[in-house]
Amino acid sequence: MKRLTVEDENWGSNIEKEMVNVLKQGGIVLHPTETCYGLAVDIFNEDALRKLYMLKEMPEFKPVSIIVTDKEDAERWADVPDRGKELFDKFWPGPYTFLLNRDGSLPQFFCKGINKVGLRNPAYKSVLNVVKDMGHPITTTSANLFGKPETYDINDFLTQLKSVSSKLQPDLIINGGFLGIQEPSAIYDVVEDVVVRGDIKINE
Repeated sequence: MKRLTVEDENWGSNIEKEMVNVLKQGGIVLHPTETCYGLAVDIFNEDALRKLYMLKEMPEFKPVSIIVTDKEDAERWADVPDRGKELFDKFWPGPYTFLLNRDGSLPQFFCKGINKVGLRNPAYKSVLNVVKDMGHPITTTSANLFGKPETYDINDFLTQLKSVSSKLQPDLIINGGFLGIQEPSAIYDVVEDVVVRGDIKINE
């Protein structure tokens, strides 16, 4: 388990490349976002996704969302109606996840049996650079064990891991220090026109 320290959302190319290399090798990366700490894996690596679920002790029926670089990238992975494009323009980049019908570009084993996919475009420069370098989305899921609170300091997550018997650990930790207590990404289901989680003023 390698640890690197960053000061803000601009990590520099060396740390970004390190994250890309770990992801391409099937690793799990613990990293800061503009809300809480997150866990990233390559969505096209089935073994990496399996390890992610095992690390979080999360049931397979619980979906994880993906990070896209921009609204055009979103259209590569989901069926985006005009309403979705309007919401992207209004809220992205930022801490907002939009649920849309997935299309055939995503691997079948990713969130298997779930017809929708959550798309997020965070206001966090280096994470977006990593996705660009990968050439396709990565997971975005909070760094916590299933049923436990989100974490805003790497030690909080590592403490959660110590409470379980699993020996799994992130392969790379990018330590951005204490992030401050903030709400996780708000989630809005574009298909059903309903707020799933958080505070998002759709019609204002």
